[in-house]
Amino acid sequence: MPSAFVEKHRSGGVVTGGAFAGEVRDRIALIVDDLISSGGTIRRAAHACRELGAREVHALATHGLFVDDANEVVADDALEQVVVTDSVPPFRLDPARVGDKLVVLGSAPLFAEAIRRIDQGGPLTDLLEV
Repeated sequence: MPSAFVEKHRSGGVVTGGAFAGEVRDRIALIVDDLISSGGTIRRAAHACRELGAREVHALATHGLFVDDANEVVADDALEQVVVTDSVPPFRLDPARVGDKLVVLGSAPLFAEAIRRIDQGGPLTDLLEV
């Protein structure tokens, strides 16, 4: 699967960077991050992908904190969908504003299976396979 990267620098609470490496024209772009706080990084990456010709842009993150302007980010037309786990309930988002663009995946079964395997001395590595 081809990869692309968006530059990001954080200094004094200010995020900058605009370099983009990779090809997204006529492709479905998946932006993967560990967490979404205000969503500024996701928004910048989504717009960069769209400007470079991506057909669709989806954001995926483990944790969705959704603070500050996150409602506007999730509702942004540059994003088709935002997918997060239920590790942090998305109570800060306005359901009327974000519509059906937000998908929250349950994480309890994965953690339960990991705990079971650790208890029984089983492998964890295959839990990472899709």
